This record gives sequence, structure tokens and C-alpha cells, in this order.
Amino acid sequence: MSGPFAFSRPMLAVDQLLSSTPDWSGLSQAMFPAKVADNFDPGDDMKLVLYHFYGNAEGRRIIEWLADLTVRAPFPHVGSMKESAALAAAKHEARTAVGYALLRAIAEGEELWKQQTRSQDP
Repeated sequence: MSGPFAFSRPMLAVDQLLSSTPDWSGLSQAMFPAKVADNFDPGDDMKLVLYHFYGNAEGRRIIEWLADLTVRAPFPHVGSMKESAALAAAKHEARTAVGYALLRAIAEGEELWKQQTRSQDP
């Protein structure tokens, strides 16, 4: 087992999650209807920091762990009442939205880095 949940990492590699993470407007919808800030975009500087953090071994280990806690976390088992299922779903959606926001920032940081390095090439 590579994390707190059996078989989670082989099924959902962070590299695959990065390529399929929703855009910022999609993440905003994932947070709806909870009252939160309208702007989930952390800014280009933070995106670049997160991309480079993910690019080293220690940073990747932390991002993998955060993915285990968020986007790869299993849906909780609930009782047979609709209310308990709705509460569990809301909690799960909020948890995964945080993970997807992190992964979206990393993916966009990679694109920013590629743009910067292309513009510096002679």
C-alpha cells in the first residue's frame, strides 16, 4: 500500500490527474453553493512555485500525500438515510475540490514555465 488507501495511487496517478483537472470556473462550481472567495486562482507566482515544488522528490511526495487525502480519497460509507448521504457527498466534494485546485495550479504552473523557457530561447 502506497498511502492511507489501498490501491489508490496505481489507479489515479497524479500525472493523469494533472491532465484532467477542471479549470478554475469548474472548480468554482465544485465549491458552489458554499460561500467562499470568488477567485480560486492563486496567481502565476504561486503556480510556478507549486510546479517546481512538484518537480522535486520531496515536493512530489507531499503532493502525492495531499492527493491521497483529497482527490484519491474514497467516498465515505454512509447509512441509508438521504440526509447522511447528502452530507457525506458535500464533505467529499469539498475535499476533492481542494485537491483539484492544487493540481490545476501545478498544471498551469507547468504551462507558465514552458512559456517562459520558450520565450528565453534564442
